[in-house]
Order: sequence, then C-alpha cells, then structure tokens
Amino acid sequence: MLLLAGMRSVSAAAAKLVFRIALVLGSTLLCLLVGEVGIRVVKGAGLRDLPDPTAGVAMIGRAYPGQYDPGLGHVPTPGARSNNPIWKTRARIDRHGVRSNGREGPRPQGPTVVAVGDSFTYGDEVDDRDTWPAILEGLLERPVINGGVFGYGFDQSVLRGEVLLETFPADLLIVSLIADDIDRCEYAYRYGWKPYFEVEEDGLVRHHDPVPPPGAQPPGETGVRRWLRASYLADFVLRRLDPDDWLVRGSLRVHRDGEQVAALLVDRLADHAAARGHDVVLLLQWVPGTHSRRAHALLDRAQQRGIDVLSLEAPLREAMSAPGAEPADYFHVRSVAGREQVGHMSPAGNRFVAERIANFLARRAGSNDG
Repeated sequence: MLLLAGMRSVSAAAAKLVFRIALVLGSTLLCLLVGEVGIRVVKGAGLRDLPDPTAGVAMIGRAYPGQYDPGLGHVPTPGARSNNPIWKTRARIDRHGVRSNGREGPRPQGPTVVAVGDSFTYGDEVDDRDTWPAILEGLLERPVINGGVFGYGFDQSVLRGEVLLETFPADLLIVSLIADDIDRCEYAYRYGWKPYFEVEEDGLVRHHDPVPPPGAQPPGETGVRRWLRASYLADFVLRRLDPDDWLVRGSLRVHRDGEQVAALLVDRLADHAAARGHDVVLLLQWVPGTHSRRAHALLDRAQQRGIDVLSLEAPLREAMSAPGAEPADYFHVRSVAGREQVGHMSPAGNRFVAERIANFLARRAGSNDG
C-alpha cells in the first residue's frame, strides 16, 4: 500500500510538472503570437507579408544591370539599358561598363577624373544625369567617369579603380565610400560572391582570385533562419541583435578585420598612385542614422600617406539642421512596412555632393598653386 501511495504521489507530481511546463510553453507561445500580431498591426502588414522584402536582392539580376566578373565579383553589363523596378529609374551602361552621365554629345575635354565607389557613386534611385559624377562633370567641365557599382565594398572599389585606370588614364581618382563599405570588406559573399582580403604578417592577402561564379552554391541559411525571416517579431529582435548578418540574406562573413583591411587598402591606393602618376582623393559619404567610427583607421592612414579626404558627414548634418530642413531634402525617404527608411541620395543630394567636391578641388588647386 505504501508503495502504491508513493507511486501515486510521484505520478501526481509528474503530472503537475508536465502541466506547469505546458502552461509556460503555452503562455510563451501566446505572448509570441500576440507580439507578432501586434507588430504587424502597428506596421500595417498582412498575415502573408514579409518583413524584409529586399533581403533577396541580387547584384546580377533584373533589378540591376550586372554581370559576373572573375576579378570583381560583378560589374555593370556593358551596353545595358536598365529600368530598375525597385527605384523606377533608368540607367545606361556604356561599352566600357561604366554608367552614362546622361549628356547629349561628346564628353567635355580636359584631364579625366575617374570616380569609383558603391551605389552612392553609381547613383541608385536617380537617373543617369542626376548622379553626382554626372553633375560634377558639368561643374568641372572635364570628363568624369562614373565607375560606381551597386553593392560594392571598399575592397572592390579599390580594385575597380585599378581596372578602370587601365582604360581611362586619369589625373585624379576619387574613391567614394560609406562606413558600411568597410564592413563589406569582411565578407566573402554579400549579395553575391566577391573578392576579399585578409591581414597577414606581410600585409594583405587576396582571396577569391578568381571570384567563384554565380552558379557556385552560395552559403545556405538554416531552416530556422528561413522560418524566422517570415516573422515580424523575429525581424524586430534580430535587426537589433544581429544587424550585420540578419539584413543580408546568405551573407558569409570571414573575419572582423574590416578596419585594418581598409587602412592597408589605402596603402595600396597610395602605392598605385605613385607608380601611375595620378592623384587620389577619398570621399567619405554619410547616411542619416549611421556613424563613421569604423572609418577612423582608414582616415588616419590616408593622412599618413598624404591622401586628401573629403568627409561629408559634418556638412550634411549642418545642412539638415537648418530651420525647415529634413532628410528628404537630400535623400530618398520611403515607407517600408509602415516605417520611414532613408535610402540613397536624391538629385538635390547628389548636387550637394558634387558641389562640395568641386569646391574642395578648387581650394586644393589654389593651395597647390600658392
């Protein structure tokens, strides 16, 4: 009898434990469900909407006029004419694989400027004539080659500059970047396979030469992450816990030395310029809501190597702090899932950039003449 009573007591305790576990799990699931529904209601999203519709954007596809390049990963397709379905803009790529400046007739005469960088140089969200290289060409009245490429990291931009200078002998190379381009130096796959560098005792060592072709299997996401991408609640949490890797589907980070790589790439720029006899200017662009902390090592190395830097963060902050000014005066601002998101520069914003560059070059020329 005592044994039977003991067994009943254990059974009752086990039942209570199971009930409590079920209660906790049920309460947790209910809270998660309420949170998911609540965020969707706040953002005005339906049950079938995805929280990050641009996560799968590819640099070689219908949205961008890109093609595989074994040295750089991807480049604009020579001769392409593109109507971007995301930005509703038109772009024409010339036979050399650089974007048109939208000018009727031949380019102006004079010493050539080659500009390289990411989508802020290429001119996402604007037509050919409204990119800052196109506007700069008009202000300087000398040819400006728009070698910007959508999705590029600082490493790819430096390599792109070396390639374009073989085609366009130039007096000046402008290498533009945003702080995120330094993060991109840490990836082997981001929007697609790319070249990358690692820091070793002898300096930089390049990997992915040649870059794997698009058909090479990209790093796959786990089933759990694919499932979480359908959740607004998971997106809300992981955007804050893991912003670097969560926001780009299929990314493959290989190290965390982006700042050191970028600084050593400045050495590469300086050495190449000395060997080829052209000048270099680093253009540090800025997007509201971001910071330029990761660029400090790069800027310090540029000063050591005698490379001039034009940083636009302070002048843009000052311009947007003027009475009545707002980000939409300089950037495209759109609503994504009920939330305002600052994108690339508007035509007015690109004119702001071009004018600052033109003034910077004029002061620089005057200082050299003096």
